[in-house]
Formats: sequence, C-alpha cells, structure tokens
Amino acid sequence: MMSRFERIVVVGGSLAGMNVIQELRRLGHSGGITLIGEEKVRSPYDRTELSKKLLTGSSDPDDLYLLTEEEIDELDLDLRLGRRATSLSLDPSRHTVTLDDGTVLEFDALVVATGSRARRPAFMGHLAGVHVLRTLPDALALRTELNSARDVVVVGAGFIGAEVASSVRTRGQSVTLVDPQPTPLGTVLGAIVGSHFAEMHTSHGTDLELGVGVQELLGNGRVNGVRLTDGRILPADLVVVGVGGAPVTEWLDGSGVEVDNGVLCDDGGHTNVPGIYAVGDAARWYSDYFGAQVRSEHWNNATLQATVVAENLVAGTKRSTLSAVPSFWSDQFRKRTQMVGCPLPTDQVRFMSGAPGEERFVALYGRDDRVTGVVSFNSPRGLSKYQHLVTARASWSEAIGSA
Repeated sequence: MMSRFERIVVVGGSLAGMNVIQELRRLGHSGGITLIGEEKVRSPYDRTELSKKLLTGSSDPDDLYLLTEEEIDELDLDLRLGRRATSLSLDPSRHTVTLDDGTVLEFDALVVATGSRARRPAFMGHLAGVHVLRTLPDALALRTELNSARDVVVVGAGFIGAEVASSVRTRGQSVTLVDPQPTPLGTVLGAIVGSHFAEMHTSHGTDLELGVGVQELLGNGRVNGVRLTDGRILPADLVVVGVGGAPVTEWLDGSGVEVDNGVLCDDGGHTNVPGIYAVGDAARWYSDYFGAQVRSEHWNNATLQATVVAENLVAGTKRSTLSAVPSFWSDQFRKRTQMVGCPLPTDQVRFMSGAPGEERFVALYGRDDRVTGVVSFNSPRGLSKYQHLVTARASWSEAIGSA
C-alpha cells in the first residue's frame, strides 16, 4: 500500500518520531522513510526512567531501549543517525531539508519530531559538576558523578527535580531541593497537594529550600556552592538543574512553518504548510478540551499524536483527529502519582479519599463549576473511579454532591 506521500522524512529519533514510523508501516505504507536522529542510537529509549531507575542503578541503559535491532531492521528505514537538520535548512517549496553534513534530502511529506531540550538559566554558567537531565548521555554522566558526590543540590521542584531528589535519597546520599515556590510541584498541583510532597520528601531525608531562588553558582572550574537569592550559600559539589524544557524548533526559521513555543498544528497534526506535520514535545496541537493549541511533554501525548499523524499521512487527507485529555505519572520513593486533566494551582481541591500525608489519596480539582482534573497518589483504582468526570467535563457541584 502506498500513501500519496511516497517519500516521508521524520526529523527526530524520539518516541513520537519512531511511533509515527511504526504506525506508517503497520498501516501498510511501503514507500521510503528516512529518519534523522541527532543522537547516535537506532531505537528511542524510555526517558521517563532517566530520573528514576537509571539514576538509582536498578536498571541499565540497555533496559531502556524500546525496540530491538530486529524490530528496527523490519521498518526498512534510511537511518541518518548523529545528524540534525540545520538552521534555515527546510525548504517547503522545493520539498528539501538539509543536514549538518551538507546532505540534501527530498521529501513528499515531513514530520517534525525534534522534541525539547532542557532549559538552561543564566546562573548555570560553565562550571563542571552542573547537570541537566534530558538525554541518556545526560543521565549516564550524572550517575557517574553521583558516585563520588557529597553535597547534591537539585534546582527546580517540578516533576523532574523531585524525581531526581527521590533517586538521590534512594541511593542514600544527601540532597537539597531548591525552588522559588512554597511547595514542590506547586505550579502544577497547587499548595494543598504540594504540601504532601513536601512532607514525603522531608520524611525521606530531603532538605527543602522552598520559597527561595538561585542567584548564582559558585566555584573555580568546578561548582562548590549555590548562592540563594536570600544571600545564603549551600555547599554543593554536584548541581542538577531541572526547570523545564524548550521545544527544538529553531531549525525551522525561515521555512514559513508557524512556531510559537512549539510548532502550531491543528488537531490532526497538520502545520500551516501542506505536507508538513509535527508531533511530540516540539508540537502545539489544537485541543478541543482546552479550546486552544497546547504543548505537552508527556508520554501518552507523543504516542497518541503519532497514531493520528500516521493515519493522516496514509490517507492523504485529514481524517483522524486527537481529542484526548492530558495525563501523566510520576514515581517518587516507590510511590506513583497519576493525573488526568490539566488543573491550575488555584483550582478548588476536594479529597475523595485519603488526605495529604496519608499512604494514598485521590483529589478532584475544579473551577467555574467544572471538574478540571483528578490526581491519585498510590491509588490507581481511585484514578479509574473518577477520571471519567474529567473527560466528561462534569459539573463540579454535581460531582462533589454525588460523592
């Protein structure tokens, strides 16, 4: 079977990019597919474990790869690994993309799957011992230095930072978690649920410095301290900065593809340029649920978008759309947190079972008389019981009244 796009180029060897390719082959596309991957790995890997099992040493790098060599071979790809699309390289009018080695590839359709990179605030500088965590090499370098670290400071108490702090404590090492917010995960889950994670980290020996930021990192060649915005200095021979990610889209400059904190797409993954699609962390898809274009860096988002784009590539028209509700999970201290929806930290919170500080709980979030999210801690059954309220956009007062 052949779609009207005979030659398809996927830029980015990410989970989303490889899932597009797998779906294309599953749907019967027999044309040429070229994969451009900046990292020199044939298979995408499970990035969710970089801050967890890989850091604690309970898994090896080989455990993280999602496809075997045989499965990659069966996809019959033109692999361009260790290569990337350069700035000003995409020419939609000629249907070409230029790589950093000068190679010019022609395409009938192109999928942007370049993901995101870790944000690097100005205070990071260039001292040794300062890390971000986005790729497998990042994680391996961090794990190696953790073996001799005495004073670890993690900057950013979002999910990546909190997971790294959990892993460091699981290894039995001291760690201080720093964030300007008053609670961990506060910008996502709000102060009430965030207080649970503060208590959990404290009970496991994490030192918390909350409500204060980082002014600068200190050291001569290698980091030896972190100066906080209140003037205090924390000793540190290893610093991990986890303050979010930025979409990798600068190579699209001058192409005519619309970009604004990600490639702007409709709900079928189409950009404003015919024949060009985008998926994963680099894309902002229109969402019926939000009534706006949204960029999500979660696993399920990448897999669902990939399926939709593959179907549209094979059909040659917009037949498939995505209307999924966002969801994610996080593992800390061997406890799993799951969320469906996208609540704001200022939303109302109602605990349907349990409470912060307990072994498990389920919390509903709502605003403007609508349920906006459900968060479960160590309670997958609780999540299953209430997540339909989010997808149905149920009335807050009815949901609470019927509990």
